[in-house]
Amino acid sequence: MKKHQAGRIRANSMESFSDPSALYRYDRLTGLPSMSYFFELARAARLRLLEQGKDPVLLFLNLNGMKYYNNQFGFTEGDKLLTGFANILVSYFGSEQCSRFAQDHFAAFTDEENLEERLQKLIAECGELNNRNSLPVRIGIYLYRMEPVEPSSACDRAKYACDQNRDQYASGYYYFDKTMLEQANTRQYITSNLDRALKEKWIKVYYQPIIRAANGRVCDEEALARWVDPVKGLLSPADFIPILESTKLITRLDLYVLDQVLEKMKTMQRANLYLVPHSLNLSRADFDSCDIVEEIRQRVDAAGIPREKLTIEITESIIGANFDFMKEQIARFRDLGFRVWMDDFGSGYSSLDVLQSLRFDLIKLDMRFLQNFDKGDASKIILTELIRMAIGLGIDTITEGVETKEQAEFLKEVGCTKLQGFYYCRPISAEEILERYEKGTQIGFENPDEDEYYATIGRVNLYDQAVIAREASSDGIRHYFDTLPMAIIEFDGEYFRAIRCNRSFRDFIDRYYKSAPVGAKVPFASLPDTSPYKNAVLQCREKGKRVFFNQEVAKDLTAYSFARHIATNPVTGISACVSVILGITDNSDLGVTYTHVAQALSADYINLYYVDLDTEQFTEYTSEHREDLLDEERRGENFFAASRRDALDYIYKEDRDYFINTFTRENVVRAIDELGAFTLSYRLLIKGEPTYVSMKAVRMGPGDNHIIIGVNNVDAQMRQKEALERMQAEQVIYSRISALAGDFLSIYTVDPETDHYVEYSSSRHYDTLGPAKEGDDFFGTARRLGEKFVYTDDLPMYRDFFTKENILKEIRKNGLFVMQYRLIVDGKPVFINARAALVEEKEGPKLIIGLNNVDTQVKIGKKRKAQNRVK
Repeated sequence: MKKHQAGRIRANSMESFSDPSALYRYDRLTGLPSMSYFFELARAARLRLLEQGKDPVLLFLNLNGMKYYNNQFGFTEGDKLLTGFANILVSYFGSEQCSRFAQDHFAAFTDEENLEERLQKLIAECGELNNRNSLPVRIGIYLYRMEPVEPSSACDRAKYACDQNRDQYASGYYYFDKTMLEQANTRQYITSNLDRALKEKWIKVYYQPIIRAANGRVCDEEALARWVDPVKGLLSPADFIPILESTKLITRLDLYVLDQVLEKMKTMQRANLYLVPHSLNLSRADFDSCDIVEEIRQRVDAAGIPREKLTIEITESIIGANFDFMKEQIARFRDLGFRVWMDDFGSGYSSLDVLQSLRFDLIKLDMRFLQNFDKGDASKIILTELIRMAIGLGIDTITEGVETKEQAEFLKEVGCTKLQGFYYCRPISAEEILERYEKGTQIGFENPDEDEYYATIGRVNLYDQAVIAREASSDGIRHYFDTLPMAIIEFDGEYFRAIRCNRSFRDFIDRYYKSAPVGAKVPFASLPDTSPYKNAVLQCREKGKRVFFNQEVAKDLTAYSFARHIATNPVTGISACVSVILGITDNSDLGVTYTHVAQALSADYINLYYVDLDTEQFTEYTSEHREDLLDEERRGENFFAASRRDALDYIYKEDRDYFINTFTRENVVRAIDELGAFTLSYRLLIKGEPTYVSMKAVRMGPGDNHIIIGVNNVDAQMRQKEALERMQAEQVIYSRISALAGDFLSIYTVDPETDHYVEYSSSRHYDTLGPAKEGDDFFGTARRLGEKFVYTDDLPMYRDFFTKENILKEIRKNGLFVMQYRLIVDGKPVFINARAALVEEKEGPKLIIGLNNVDTQVKIGKKRKAQNRVK
C-alpha cells in the first residue's frame, strides 16, 4: 500500500509539471494537494462519509521546529523530512485526502473510526524518519459532529487545537472542544471588529501611575488599553491582546495607543503640569510587521514630545525569539534617546542571561514575587537580592502588584526605586487625571529636574549591612533582616529629617529620640555646635565625605556611627546622606575605652589605611583632628600597586625610588612577622612642600591577615633634629676653615629666599659688632649695624654694594662676590674682606658669607707700594 501511495505522490508531482492547471492543485515538493484544492476534496469527502454513516474528522498537523531543523541540518535534509512525512500521511489517509498547506503545516481528512490508534502509530512512524533524526508532530483534531462547518473553518479550528501547549517540544494530539469554540468565536469577533473599535474609540487608553519610592510622587505612567465593547462589555487585555498578537494585528493597536499617549502628554503640557515619562508596551509582532523603531520616532518627533518622555516596555519572552535582532532594536531605541525597560522580569527562565547581554534602563519585577509576601521571608529575600543585583548593574527597579502598605514600606527599605499597584492607584483615564488635579485629590507629579536626585537616594538598600550586623547562623532566613539601623537623612541648612529608614532605625529612634520621630523636621540650630552628629552632617554636605563619628545617646551610652553624602537636589539644594548606627557601647564600667584611645591616636595621623593582605582591597581614612570624626576618603584595590602610582605624584622626588623599592608587600609582611611592625620615613609633598612623614604598619590581630597602616606628620620633629645636626656639622667645618684661613671674624649661612641666617665661629673682637647668632633678616640687620660700625669714609660704598641684589648679581656674573671696607674695632679702623658664594645644600640654595680680618696684609701692601714709589 505504501509503495502504491508513494508512487501516486510522484505521479502528482510529474503531473504538476506537465499540466499547467495542476500547478495550482498540487504541492511541488510533496505532490500533495494544495490548500485550496484540498478544501474542495474535503467538502466532497465529508458528504461521502456522511452518506456512509461515518463521522468526518479534519486534522491539522505541524512538524514542531522545522526552521531550526533546516538551520542545523540544511534544506536538503529538511526537504527529505517533509517528503517522508507526506508519504506517511498518504499511507494512512490517501493521496487525495491530505495536503501540505505551507512550510511544515499539513492537513488530512478522515473519519473517527480507530482515530487515536491510527494517530499513535503515525506519530511512532514519524519518529523513525531520516534515521530517527526527526521532529515532534503536533496534531489538532476537529470533529464535525460538534458543528458542521466549511472545511476552511474546520481547518482553522483544528489548527487552534494544534497550537495548544505549543511550547512543549513533544508529539501529541489535541481535540477542539467547546471552550476552544468560545475562544475561537471571541477571536473571530476581535479580529473582525478591531478597525471599528479603533475608529469608534471602543478601545480606551488608561494610565496607571508609577510612584517614586523616595518621595511618594508619580514619576512615570504606564499606558494600558481597555476594550469597552457595546456588545460584550468590558474586555480585559488578556481577552484581546494575545489574539491580536497571534494574528499580527497588534501593531495597529500599539500605534493607536502611542497616538493617544502623545495627545495626552500635550494636554498635560497645556495644563502646565509636570510631564513625566509614559511607558508603551510593545509586542514581538510589532517588530515583524514594520520598522517599529522608526515608526515610533517619527510620531514622537512630529508631536513635539521629547524622546526621553517615552519609555518602551519589552517583555522578556519576546527577546528570545530572535535574540540578535531584538538586541539591535533595543540598542536603536536607546541610541535615539528612548528609555527601554524589561517587563515581567523573573517570569521566564532566561532573565539573568538576558541582563548579561542587553542593556536596559530599568527592570520591572513580576507581580508574582509579591503573591507570597505574607507567607514568610523567602519571597522578601528573593526580591531583596534581585533589587541589589539591579543596583549593582546600575539598573533601576519597579515592582508590580503592590497592594498593601507593608509591601510598599518593605520595597522602599530594600532599595526598589519605583512602585506600581492598586495600593496607590488603579489605572484611570486622562480625563480622570485632570479631574483629580482640579479637585486636589491627585497624588502629584514629580518635578523631572529632581528625578535623578530621588532615584539616587531611592536606590540605597537599607538592609545592605546585614552581613556586618549578624553572626554566622544556620537560621539565615530568620536573621536576614536583623540589620544595622540605617536611614536616609535630608538636610536643607535649617532642618534635617529622616525620609527613609529600616525597622532597626525606627526602633533606635523610638528608644532614644522619641521627641524627634522618623519623618519629623528637626531644627538644625537645636543641636549644639559641639554635636558630633551636627559636624558629621556638615562634613557630608559641604565636602561630600564619608565620616565616622560617635554621639552620646544616653547617660554612659555612646553610639558609633557612619555617614556619607549620596546626592544633592539640583532644584532645592537639599542634601541627602545615608547614616548607619554601627554599634552602641555602655561606658559606665569601662572608664577610658579602647575606642577612645584609638580615636585620640588617630588624630595625629594624616592617613590611615585598612588593608586586606589577601585581596589587597583597602579603605583610606583621614582625621580632621577631632576625636569624634574620622573621614573615609576612598576605597580601592591593588593597594601596593596603587601606592607605587601615588608615589610618582605625592612623594618628594629624592625619596621616590627609596619608597618604591622599600614599600612592597613582601617587605611589609616580613617586617611585621619578624619585628611586629613595619616602619618607614620619607617626605610627602603637602601643598607643594616636602614634608617629613613616618609610616607604621601592624596587624589587626594575631592570625588576622588585615593590617592597619598609619602615616604620621613628623615634619617639625625631623626638621628640628636635622637643623641641629646640620648646625653641629657646619660649626665643625667652619671652625676648621677659620683655623686654616686665618683671622676670620665670622661666617654666615643665609637663605636667599627668606634672609634667615645662622652665624658660625665668631672671633671675640666681633662679638660686640656682629648680629645675633641666628635671625630672620640678615641684610636688614647688616645695614643697621653698618651705620654704627662701618668706617665713615667707607659707609657710602657699603650702603651701595652690600645688598642682597648686588651680591647675587655678582655671584651670577663672576661666581663670587668680594668687597673690602673698614670696620671700627676697639676705636680703630680695621680692613675687612667680605666674600660671598652660592652653594646648593640639601634644603636648597644657601649664601655663604665670610668676613676676614685683612688689616695687617692691607697695611703691609700699602707700605710696600709707598716704598716702591720712593725708589
